[in-house]
Amino acid sequence: MTTVNWERMPGETVEEFVAALLLLKHPHGNRPTPSRGDRGVDVRVWNPDGYDIYQIKRYSRALTARQATSVENSWNTFTAETLPLLPVRSWTLVTPWEPSNERLDWLDQLTASIGIRTHWMGGARLDVMAADNPALVAYYFGDGGQRLHRLMTEALHGSREVPEGVPAEDLLQAIITRQRSLTTALNEVDPFYRYELHVRPGRVADQPWDGDLHTAADVAWVHYRQLDEESYLVMRLLSRCAESLHLRPITASVQLEVPIGSPEHQAVEDWLRYGAPFHDVPGTVTSITGPPGLLRASGPGRFTFLVPAGSDNERPDLEVRLLASDDAVIHTLDLINVRISRGVDGPGGWLSGTDRAGVLEFRFMLNGPDRDQVRMTMTSLVGKTPADVLPTVQMVADLATATGLLLAVRGGRSLTPIWRPEESEVRASPLIDMARWTITFLEALLAVQAHTLQRVTIPDLDDITSEQITEIIQLGRLLCGEEIRTTWTQVTMTLATPDRLPSSHQEFGLMATSPIQLNLAGRHIMLDDVQRRVLYHSARLADPHQIVTAQSGDTIQLVPGFTATATLAVVPAADANP
Repeated sequence: MTTVNWERMPGETVEEFVAALLLLKHPHGNRPTPSRGDRGVDVRVWNPDGYDIYQIKRYSRALTARQATSVENSWNTFTAETLPLLPVRSWTLVTPWEPSNERLDWLDQLTASIGIRTHWMGGARLDVMAADNPALVAYYFGDGGQRLHRLMTEALHGSREVPEGVPAEDLLQAIITRQRSLTTALNEVDPFYRYELHVRPGRVADQPWDGDLHTAADVAWVHYRQLDEESYLVMRLLSRCAESLHLRPITASVQLEVPIGSPEHQAVEDWLRYGAPFHDVPGTVTSITGPPGLLRASGPGRFTFLVPAGSDNERPDLEVRLLASDDAVIHTLDLINVRISRGVDGPGGWLSGTDRAGVLEFRFMLNGPDRDQVRMTMTSLVGKTPADVLPTVQMVADLATATGLLLAVRGGRSLTPIWRPEESEVRASPLIDMARWTITFLEALLAVQAHTLQRVTIPDLDDITSEQITEIIQLGRLLCGEEIRTTWTQVTMTLATPDRLPSSHQEFGLMATSPIQLNLAGRHIMLDDVQRRVLYHSARLADPHQIVTAQSGDTIQLVPGFTATATLAVVPAADANP
């Protein structure tokens, strides 16, 4: 095992190594990188009752007067710039030198007036921590990087050498055994990442390309390699701590090839300016650095840049507000699945999120060379619950009369200036007209849901006819208490009591009730507490001679009398006439 000779190692390497030791011991800790000074903080670890703060110094021998002054300055900076801003429970000075009793007394006197716990972590403790992490020692002070690359070569290239002429079951078992041994070796040598190697049946091209990114929050890298016609390898790198990507960055150089003025060119420009994702852009990988340093790719390919929805506990919940002409809020939507990125070239930023129903995606392009931009895209409503999506659709419809939109902390202050759309932008948007019509349809479905215990969801409009859509909207109006006048041409009825028939040429009014069953894209929804009532204002027998021979149970045809008007209504089932 490689040991650490603290006195012979460069100071910067020692400080970085000690920081890595602390961060791997406390995986949720972080190493702030402020723009000016460290505010007396090298590593901070969050706890429910406050932060543990670590100040790292490279000193491997007894402190000189100058070094003691440096410690005092770091402490004073911490108390002045960090302590007023963060809840702190402890502050620890970390050095490779094991302090003497005199220096421990000196530190106690220096920090006594503040009232928080202070410690000095010296060389003895660091030696124990280093012994517990030989991979980190080998990486910084031995040949850990070279050994890691050798093992990576074996994992990615050796996995293609599989036995020939054996049954498929034995072949797969041989591959699985090899990958398990390689995973164990890689995990022993890489201090910053854990490795998962899986052999799966199928072809890479047939799989959801981003599926393995969503199975763990700490995925740093995913690599796929087709082994043969029937199986492929998946290698995932999982960060051992929150700072793994800073301690051991994974970088790639890609040359993107897009025609000037093309949609792909605009997408790449938005990525450079704002960090906005792009999809399926041609290009070539020129180099990759980091743990998977031997993952070389050459030749043309298609590239997608995405921003995963992170779990940033320090980011507040967000909302989007729609404003009236007097800047009063007329609609508010919670923003979830928030993703944030920054431009590669310039101060621009990109923020994306959806409403809770997952219907409307907002994309904010901020701090660009032109005015801020807001782009909205509606996704399919099929299968969703009308009550969930109606507030979102209503907001889209009201864009026509609203004068502003902004992003804000939920229930708090705004984060962006008010975006005021140009009148031409609103007129040109097909979303608004579509939303207005959709509101009527959704309100009808909501009215239906109020009268049935069956779940009503939004159907695919391609699966129902225009007549069925009209019927649904009309039923919604009736369920809301409206009476609708219409015309009719003929109706067939079953005769209950012949003695109640009028004379052969007499015109009469007729009221009929019937159960309501709605065909919703093949799903039959029964409304069990209401019935449809039709009042035919004037009717007569289509064949007056039927009255002579009519018996109970016979069907008779009725046609309009002096008027073809009928009134439709919905009444409670208990009040319906027989």
